[in-house]
Amino acid sequence: MSDRIVDAIPPELSRPFHLAEFADSPEHKIQIVTTVAERAALAARYSLLSLDALEAQLTLRSEVSGEIVVNGHLRAELAQQCIVTLEPVIETVSAPFEQRYALQPAALVADLEFGPEDMEPPEPVVGDSIDLGELVAQHLSLSINPYPRAPDAENQTDQYRSNAPDDGPFAALANLREPDRN
Repeated sequence: MSDRIVDAIPPELSRPFHLAEFADSPEHKIQIVTTVAERAALAARYSLLSLDALEAQLTLRSEVSGEIVVNGHLRAELAQQCIVTLEPVIETVSAPFEQRYALQPAALVADLEFGPEDMEPPEPVVGDSIDLGELVAQHLSLSINPYPRAPDAENQTDQYRSNAPDDGPFAALANLREPDRN
């Protein structure tokens, strides 16, 4: 039942790449340029004020090992609300990314752990295609500043800061001391 719900919601940005295209060449270069409707849907998905541009250049390679490697670079122009002033913050995002896919799912390891320097295992390919549009959309979400601030946001928060020297996390505890011990 949950599969039908997921299938019923179309992705905001979809560019399927059929794996049969690797029969002609082991490497493909693809450019994704979004439409106004796709950008509006992605802006709603990520709670952006606007997504004025989004494009990506991708290189797909079929490796001898059976993996598919996607190297990409996305560029976006967007506007978000400042977390302090709620004013629009205009931002240009430019981010490279890499994603690996495996045609044959690796054996599941129950206690698989990753360190910061370890490479993640490849994503399994489901079906006969890879949705490059969704891949770009996911990497856009990872590239968006989670705490956008307007240039004058710090000036507006100064009025809420205290200049008292005893202000701090332990200031209330200092008031509990015995008067003759100060």
